[in-house]
Amino acid sequence: MQRYKHIVVLGAGSAGFLAGLAFQQVIPDGKVTILRSPKIPVIGVGESTTPAMPLFLHKSLKIDALEFARRVDPVWKMGNRFYFGDSGRKYFDYSFQPAMEHVAPELRKNIMYYLLEGDMHNFCLGSGTMEQHRSPFFKGPDGKLTELNAFGYHIDNQKFLAYVEQLALERGIEIKEADVCDVRQAPNGDITHLIFEGGGEIEADFYADCSGFRGQLIKKVYDVPYVSYSDNLYCDRAVIGSWDRDHPIEPFTTSISMKHGWCWNIELQDRITRGYVYSSAFCSEDDAIAELKAMTPQIGDDLRAIGFPSGRLERHWVNNVVAIGNSSGFVEPIEATALMVVTDQINYASKILLDSYGDVPDMMREKECERVRVIWDDIRDFIVAHYKFNKHFDTPFWKQCRNDCSLGNATEFYEYYKMAGPSTLGKRYICPDSVFGFEGYMNVFLGLKAETDHPPRMMEQDWRDWELYTARMKKNALQALTTEQAIEILSGDNPPGVIGEGKDLA
Repeated sequence: MQRYKHIVVLGAGSAGFLAGLAFQQVIPDGKVTILRSPKIPVIGVGESTTPAMPLFLHKSLKIDALEFARRVDPVWKMGNRFYFGDSGRKYFDYSFQPAMEHVAPELRKNIMYYLLEGDMHNFCLGSGTMEQHRSPFFKGPDGKLTELNAFGYHIDNQKFLAYVEQLALERGIEIKEADVCDVRQAPNGDITHLIFEGGGEIEADFYADCSGFRGQLIKKVYDVPYVSYSDNLYCDRAVIGSWDRDHPIEPFTTSISMKHGWCWNIELQDRITRGYVYSSAFCSEDDAIAELKAMTPQIGDDLRAIGFPSGRLERHWVNNVVAIGNSSGFVEPIEATALMVVTDQINYASKILLDSYGDVPDMMREKECERVRVIWDDIRDFIVAHYKFNKHFDTPFWKQCRNDCSLGNATEFYEYYKMAGPSTLGKRYICPDSVFGFEGYMNVFLGLKAETDHPPRMMEQDWRDWELYTARMKKNALQALTTEQAIEILSGDNPPGVIGEGKDLA
């Protein structure tokens, strides 16, 4: 018998609604309540995700991909484009399609060896779609759509939250307006009741703290130690704005080096949002706004400034409270990891509750806390590499990043890469729980042109073969629909094919 009959989710942002929908599947005969504070408004910004998001939405939560496309108006994201790295390279692409270890029929070695010496264009079909400004959708001879199984979403936060809220109501989840001011606890430390401002309370068996940076339960009730990443990740503020669309939709998030940090472009169907992520130790808010406006004269005057910490809790699960999302940790947004970690935490928490019937053993809880600590630390190390090897600017901020930032647990892997180049034998030095893995680290090291002593060993025939291969990738990518074409087809009365059933079309 399931011990947990009532789960309360504190917080009605993306993490809160996704957690509520997932937990409702774990206890279909029980009750899930989401508590929303009337004091916290919905912020309408563009949000970038990784391939973990479509997988979670359409597989774990069983949300119809076509309905989602029509209701939320997402943009399909094939990867990230970085104006980072070697000062002689304008940009490089981080494709969501795994490619580094692939050995194509035309090639003698796997792809990463060619990227070590050559450019990073059209190195796989995902990269090709980015270069050719295409979506993941292909229209076959029979008129049906197929899709490349390697994309994330750009989503408008307001549309997304409106959709998942309606879905939660349709699936029997209660949404209650309330501000929590206190808790009542059992002798063993479990929370039994949440007390509301102005009177009233709610009792539950299990609580998900999705209250954002406040960590209203996990931090204030349990006082869990916080581990800051500020000694290696210096950016702590962002200035954000948007403007109406003035160019075709790009199928990627753009990250651009700035004097004191970096700038994102998130493509939505009707507009583009841009945020300058910077370090307040090197740049004032006024200077950041001036630099952003000089770069983007078309941006509106309704700029928003926000601060954020980079770090994690030592434990995100205490007694009968699990912290999900920003309440458990946050690492600056250059790799759009926020919702990726949310979906990961929800998947594992749901599995633990299901497997334990809600009677979670201490060891199971502790091992999950250990796993999440490792994930946060690996994300930190991966992001540090973006700063440590970027040479687009020579300002004090970037000099300090290059000279003082540590790769942490990824140091040994980089030392192996520096000695041996892109050898698959380096996999042994990658954290086994890394969400980026060997593939991700290789794409970033090669894109940034991180230093390696591995000598050039390609032959003239290799480069002729490489030209044939990249030409094939470009030709295949040109068969994909543009984002505008995909939107038009999917918004029609009888869209061909079924989306959400991705294929590896490489």
